[in-house]
Amino acid sequence: MRPDLKHPGIRLAVASALLFALLRWILPPADLLAAAAAAQPRWLLLAASLTPIGLLIQWWKWRRLVQAGLPGIGEGDIVQSLFTGFGLGLLTPGRLGELGRAVGWQGDRLRGTMLATADRLVSSFVTLWVGALGALYVAPVLWGMWAVGAGAVVGLAWYRFGHRIPRRLAPWRRLSMLTDVGWQGWVGNASAAVLFNLLFFLQMFCLLRSTGPVPEGAIMAIPAMFALKTLLPISLMDLGVREGAAVGVLGTVGVGAATAVHASLMLFCLNVLAPGVVGLLVLSLVTRRNQFSTHPKRVEFAHVR
Repeated sequence: MRPDLKHPGIRLAVASALLFALLRWILPPADLLAAAAAAQPRWLLLAASLTPIGLLIQWWKWRRLVQAGLPGIGEGDIVQSLFTGFGLGLLTPGRLGELGRAVGWQGDRLRGTMLATADRLVSSFVTLWVGALGALYVAPVLWGMWAVGAGAVVGLAWYRFGHRIPRRLAPWRRLSMLTDVGWQGWVGNASAAVLFNLLFFLQMFCLLRSTGPVPEGAIMAIPAMFALKTLLPISLMDLGVREGAAVGVLGTVGVGAATAVHASLMLFCLNVLAPGVVGLLVLSLVTRRNQFSTHPKRVEFAHVR
Protein backbone atom coordinates (compact mmCIF):
# COMPACT_ATOMS: atom_id res chain seq x y z
CA MET A 1 0.00 0.00 0.00
CA ARG A 2 1.35 3.41 -0.99
CA PRO A 3 1.63 5.97 1.83
CA ASP A 4 -0.69 8.96 1.62
CA LEU A 5 1.75 11.85 1.30
CA LYS A 6 -1.06 14.30 1.97
CA HIS A 7 -1.70 12.87 5.42
CA PRO A 8 -0.72 15.30 8.22
CA GLY A 9 1.18 12.53 10.00
CA ILE A 10 3.35 11.90 6.95
CA ARG A 11 3.97 15.63 6.54
CA LEU A 12 4.91 15.92 10.22
CA ALA A 13 7.30 13.01 9.85
CA VAL A 14 8.93 14.70 6.85
CA ALA A 15 9.28 17.98 8.77
CA SER A 16 10.76 16.19 11.78
CA ALA A 17 13.21 14.26 9.61
CA LEU A 18 14.37 17.40 7.81
CA LEU A 19 14.87 19.32 11.05
CA PHE A 20 16.70 16.38 12.62
CA ALA A 21 19.01 16.08 9.63
CA LEU A 22 19.66 19.82 9.67
CA LEU A 23 20.54 19.88 13.37
CA ARG A 24 22.43 16.60 13.26
CA TRP A 25 24.74 17.06 10.30
CA ILE A 26 24.69 20.75 9.33
CA LEU A 27 23.99 22.94 12.35
CA PRO A 28 24.75 21.83 15.92
CA PRO A 29 22.02 22.95 18.37
CA ALA A 30 24.66 24.78 20.43
CA ASP A 31 25.41 27.07 17.47
CA LEU A 32 21.71 27.80 17.00
CA LEU A 33 21.31 28.67 20.68
CA ALA A 34 24.36 30.92 20.49
CA ALA A 35 22.87 32.76 17.51
CA ALA A 36 19.60 33.24 19.38
CA ALA A 37 21.42 34.57 22.45
CA ALA A 38 23.40 37.02 20.33
CA ALA A 39 20.33 38.44 18.54
CA GLN A 40 19.91 42.18 19.02
CA PRO A 41 16.44 43.05 20.41
CA ARG A 42 15.99 46.18 18.29
CA TRP A 43 16.16 44.21 15.06
CA LEU A 44 13.82 41.54 16.43
CA LEU A 45 11.33 44.21 17.50
CA LEU A 46 11.55 45.86 14.08
CA ALA A 47 10.77 42.54 12.39
CA ALA A 48 7.89 41.88 14.81
CA SER A 49 6.44 45.34 14.18
CA LEU A 50 6.15 44.50 10.48
CA THR A 51 3.88 41.51 11.16
CA PRO A 52 0.70 43.59 11.79
CA ILE A 53 1.44 45.57 8.63
CA GLY A 54 1.76 42.32 6.71
CA LEU A 55 -1.58 41.09 8.07
CA LEU A 56 -3.20 44.37 7.03
CA ILE A 57 -1.83 44.00 3.50
CA GLN A 58 -3.07 40.41 3.28
CA TRP A 59 -6.50 41.50 4.46
CA TRP A 60 -6.67 44.26 1.85
CA LYS A 61 -5.42 41.91 -0.87
CA TRP A 62 -8.05 39.29 -0.02
CA ARG A 63 -10.75 41.94 0.37
CA ARG A 64 -10.14 43.21 -3.18
CA LEU A 65 -10.99 39.83 -4.66
CA VAL A 66 -13.94 39.09 -2.38
CA GLN A 67 -15.62 42.45 -2.97
CA ALA A 68 -15.22 42.00 -6.72
CA GLY A 69 -16.29 38.35 -6.91
CA LEU A 70 -18.70 38.14 -3.95
CA PRO A 71 -19.98 41.65 -3.15
CA GLY A 72 -22.53 40.25 -0.68
CA ILE A 73 -19.88 39.08 1.81
CA GLY A 74 -19.63 41.40 4.82
CA GLU A 75 -16.48 42.94 6.22
CA GLY A 76 -16.59 40.78 9.34
CA ASP A 77 -16.82 37.61 7.27
CA ILE A 78 -13.83 38.70 5.19
CA VAL A 79 -11.65 39.15 8.29
CA GLN A 80 -12.96 35.90 9.77
CA SER A 81 -12.20 33.96 6.59
CA LEU A 82 -8.67 35.35 6.42
CA PHE A 83 -7.80 34.13 9.92
CA THR A 84 -9.63 30.85 9.34
CA GLY A 85 -7.28 30.32 6.42
CA PHE A 86 -4.28 31.05 8.64
CA GLY A 87 -5.49 28.40 11.08
CA LEU A 88 -6.06 25.77 8.40
CA GLY A 89 -2.77 26.67 6.77
CA LEU A 90 -0.95 25.96 10.00
CA LEU A 91 -1.93 22.30 9.67
CA THR A 92 -1.08 21.77 6.01
CA PRO A 93 2.06 21.69 3.83
CA GLY A 94 2.77 24.87 1.96
CA ARG A 95 -0.13 26.38 3.93
CA LEU A 96 -2.50 24.96 1.32
CA GLY A 97 -5.23 24.93 3.97
CA GLU A 98 -5.63 28.64 3.35
CA LEU A 99 -7.69 27.67 0.30
CA GLY A 100 -10.45 26.72 2.77
CA ARG A 101 -10.98 30.29 3.95
CA ALA A 102 -14.66 30.18 3.04
CA VAL A 103 -15.40 27.15 5.24
CA GLY A 104 -17.25 29.35 7.75
CA TRP A 105 -19.46 31.11 5.20
CA GLN A 106 -23.10 30.17 4.99
CA GLY A 107 -23.14 30.20 1.20
CA ASP A 108 -20.94 30.63 -1.85
CA ARG A 109 -18.24 28.41 -0.41
CA LEU A 110 -17.26 27.17 -3.86
CA ARG A 111 -16.74 30.70 -5.13
CA GLY A 112 -14.86 31.53 -1.96
CA THR A 113 -12.54 28.57 -2.52
CA MET A 114 -11.92 29.65 -6.11
CA LEU A 115 -11.14 33.19 -5.01
CA ALA A 116 -8.81 31.91 -2.26
CA THR A 117 -7.04 29.74 -4.85
CA ALA A 118 -6.61 32.73 -7.15
CA ASP A 119 -5.34 34.85 -4.26
CA ARG A 120 -2.78 32.20 -3.38
CA LEU A 121 -1.66 31.72 -6.98
CA VAL A 122 -1.08 35.44 -7.50
CA SER A 123 1.09 35.60 -4.37
CA SER A 124 3.00 32.48 -5.39
CA PHE A 125 3.69 33.80 -8.88
CA VAL A 126 5.01 37.06 -7.44
CA THR A 127 7.26 35.12 -5.06
CA LEU A 128 8.55 32.89 -7.85
CA TRP A 129 9.20 35.77 -10.23
CA VAL A 130 11.08 37.92 -7.72
CA GLY A 131 12.86 34.83 -6.42
CA ALA A 132 13.87 33.85 -9.94
CA LEU A 133 15.42 37.27 -10.49
CA GLY A 134 17.28 36.86 -7.19
CA ALA A 135 18.44 33.41 -8.27
CA LEU A 136 19.79 34.87 -11.50
CA TYR A 137 21.95 37.18 -9.41
CA VAL A 138 23.06 34.56 -6.89
CA ALA A 139 23.49 31.69 -9.36
CA PRO A 140 23.13 32.65 -13.04
CA VAL A 141 22.89 28.98 -14.02
CA LEU A 142 19.33 29.01 -12.61
CA TRP A 143 18.04 31.01 -15.57
CA GLY A 144 15.62 28.19 -16.33
CA MET A 145 13.62 28.99 -13.20
CA TRP A 146 12.96 32.50 -14.50
CA ALA A 147 12.02 31.16 -17.93
CA VAL A 148 9.40 28.81 -16.43
CA GLY A 149 7.92 31.60 -14.34
CA ALA A 150 7.81 33.97 -17.29
CA GLY A 151 6.11 31.37 -19.46
CA ALA A 152 3.51 30.61 -16.77
CA VAL A 153 2.59 34.28 -16.32
CA VAL A 154 2.33 34.84 -20.09
CA GLY A 155 0.12 31.78 -20.36
CA LEU A 156 -2.18 32.92 -17.57
CA ALA A 157 -2.46 36.40 -19.07
CA TRP A 158 -3.36 34.86 -22.42
CA TYR A 159 -5.96 32.68 -20.74
CA ARG A 160 -7.38 35.44 -18.52
CA PHE A 161 -8.12 37.84 -21.35
CA GLY A 162 -9.66 35.14 -23.53
CA HIS A 163 -7.55 35.36 -26.68
CA ARG A 164 -8.38 32.28 -28.73
CA ILE A 165 -9.20 30.12 -25.72
CA PRO A 166 -9.24 26.42 -26.68
CA ARG A 167 -12.62 24.77 -26.48
CA ARG A 168 -11.45 22.48 -23.67
CA LEU A 169 -10.58 25.46 -21.48
CA ALA A 170 -13.66 27.58 -22.22
CA PRO A 171 -16.07 25.57 -19.98
CA TRP A 172 -13.57 25.61 -17.10
CA ARG A 173 -13.23 29.37 -17.51
CA ARG A 174 -17.01 29.80 -17.17
CA LEU A 175 -17.14 27.49 -14.16
CA SER A 176 -14.14 29.07 -12.45
CA MET A 177 -16.39 31.88 -11.15
CA LEU A 178 -13.55 34.35 -11.47
CA THR A 179 -14.94 36.22 -14.46
CA ASP A 180 -16.76 38.68 -12.16
CA VAL A 181 -13.44 40.01 -10.90
CA GLY A 182 -12.56 42.97 -13.10
CA TRP A 183 -9.11 44.16 -13.98
CA GLN A 184 -9.17 46.62 -11.07
CA GLY A 185 -9.55 43.74 -8.62
CA TRP A 186 -6.72 41.75 -10.19
CA VAL A 187 -4.39 44.75 -10.36
CA GLY A 188 -5.14 45.64 -6.74
CA ASN A 189 -4.56 42.06 -5.60
CA ALA A 190 -1.31 41.71 -7.55
CA SER A 191 -0.02 45.07 -6.30
CA ALA A 192 -0.72 44.05 -2.71
CA ALA A 193 1.03 40.72 -3.36
CA VAL A 194 4.15 42.56 -4.51
CA LEU A 195 4.04 44.84 -1.47
CA PHE A 196 3.57 41.90 0.91
CA ASN A 197 6.46 39.97 -0.60
CA LEU A 198 8.75 42.97 -0.25
CA LEU A 199 7.72 43.35 3.38
CA PHE A 200 8.32 39.63 3.93
CA PHE A 201 11.82 39.94 2.49
CA LEU A 202 12.48 42.98 4.68
CA GLN A 203 11.44 41.01 7.76
CA MET A 204 13.88 38.25 6.86
CA PHE A 205 16.65 40.80 6.38
CA CYS A 206 15.96 42.32 9.81
CA LEU A 207 16.09 38.91 11.44
CA LEU A 208 19.35 38.09 9.70
CA ARG A 209 20.75 41.47 10.72
CA SER A 210 19.85 40.85 14.35
CA THR A 211 22.79 38.46 14.73
CA GLY A 212 25.36 40.63 12.96
CA PRO A 213 26.29 42.24 9.62
CA VAL A 214 24.63 40.77 6.53
CA PRO A 215 26.43 40.37 3.19
CA GLU A 216 25.10 42.54 0.38
CA GLY A 217 24.31 39.48 -1.70
CA ALA A 218 21.74 38.37 0.89
CA ILE A 219 19.38 41.08 -0.35
CA MET A 220 18.98 39.18 -3.63
CA ALA A 221 19.35 35.72 -2.08
CA ILE A 222 16.38 36.16 0.28
CA PRO A 223 13.75 36.15 -2.53
CA ALA A 224 15.45 33.12 -4.10
CA MET A 225 15.20 31.31 -0.77
CA PHE A 226 11.44 31.88 -0.57
CA ALA A 227 10.96 30.87 -4.17
CA LEU A 228 12.71 27.57 -3.51
CA LYS A 229 10.51 26.99 -0.45
CA THR A 230 7.40 27.69 -2.53
CA LEU A 231 8.44 25.04 -5.03
CA LEU A 232 8.89 22.39 -2.31
CA PRO A 233 5.71 22.19 -0.16
CA ILE A 234 6.53 18.74 1.20
CA SER A 235 6.40 19.15 4.97
CA LEU A 236 3.94 20.30 7.60
CA MET A 237 4.05 24.09 7.98
CA ASP A 238 7.10 24.02 5.66
CA LEU A 239 9.27 23.15 8.67
CA GLY A 240 12.64 21.88 7.59
CA VAL A 241 12.14 22.98 3.98
CA ARG A 242 12.23 26.67 4.86
CA GLU A 243 15.29 26.23 7.08
CA GLY A 244 17.05 24.03 4.54
CA ALA A 245 16.38 26.58 1.79
CA ALA A 246 17.73 29.32 4.04
CA VAL A 247 20.96 27.42 4.68
CA GLY A 248 21.42 26.36 1.07
CA VAL A 249 20.62 29.64 -0.68
CA LEU A 250 21.86 32.19 1.87
CA GLY A 251 25.01 30.14 2.39
CA THR A 252 26.03 30.88 -1.21
CA VAL A 253 26.41 34.58 -0.32
CA GLY A 254 28.24 34.04 2.96
CA VAL A 255 25.45 33.85 5.56
CA GLY A 256 26.24 31.37 8.33
CA ALA A 257 23.99 28.37 8.89
CA ALA A 258 23.14 29.39 12.47
CA THR A 259 22.14 32.89 11.38
CA ALA A 260 20.02 31.58 8.50
CA VAL A 261 18.17 28.97 10.57
CA HIS A 262 17.60 31.34 13.50
CA ALA A 263 16.11 33.99 11.18
CA SER A 264 13.99 31.40 9.39
CA LEU A 265 12.53 30.00 12.63
CA MET A 266 11.81 33.50 13.96
CA LEU A 267 10.05 34.38 10.71
CA PHE A 268 7.98 31.22 11.04
CA CYS A 269 6.90 32.23 14.55
CA LEU A 270 5.98 35.77 13.50
CA ASN A 271 4.17 35.12 10.22
CA VAL A 272 2.91 31.54 10.40
CA LEU A 273 2.66 30.29 13.97
CA ALA A 274 1.19 33.37 15.68
CA PRO A 275 -1.49 34.14 13.02
CA GLY A 276 -2.18 30.42 12.72
CA VAL A 277 -2.89 30.01 16.43
CA VAL A 278 -5.27 32.98 16.32
CA GLY A 279 -6.84 31.47 13.22
CA LEU A 280 -7.43 28.15 14.96
CA LEU A 281 -9.24 30.00 17.75
CA VAL A 282 -11.37 31.81 15.17
CA LEU A 283 -12.08 28.53 13.39
CA SER A 284 -13.15 26.95 16.69
CA LEU A 285 -15.55 29.82 17.41
CA VAL A 286 -16.97 29.68 13.88
CA THR A 287 -17.50 25.91 14.11
CA ARG A 288 -19.26 26.21 17.47
CA ARG A 289 -21.43 29.04 16.18
CA ASN A 290 -22.48 27.04 13.11
CA GLN A 291 -23.25 23.97 15.22
CA PHE A 292 -25.32 26.06 17.60
CA SER A 293 -27.29 27.69 14.79
CA THR A 294 -28.14 24.28 13.24
CA HIS A 295 -28.89 22.47 16.52
CA PRO A 296 -32.39 20.85 16.48
CA LYS A 297 -33.47 22.61 19.68
CA ARG A 298 -32.27 25.91 18.26
CA VAL A 299 -34.37 25.38 15.14
CA GLU A 300 -37.41 24.38 17.16
CA PHE A 301 -37.05 27.45 19.33
CA ALA A 302 -36.85 29.63 16.25
CA HIS A 303 -40.39 28.62 15.28
CA VAL A 304 -41.88 29.55 18.63
CA ARG A 305 -43.89 32.75 18.40
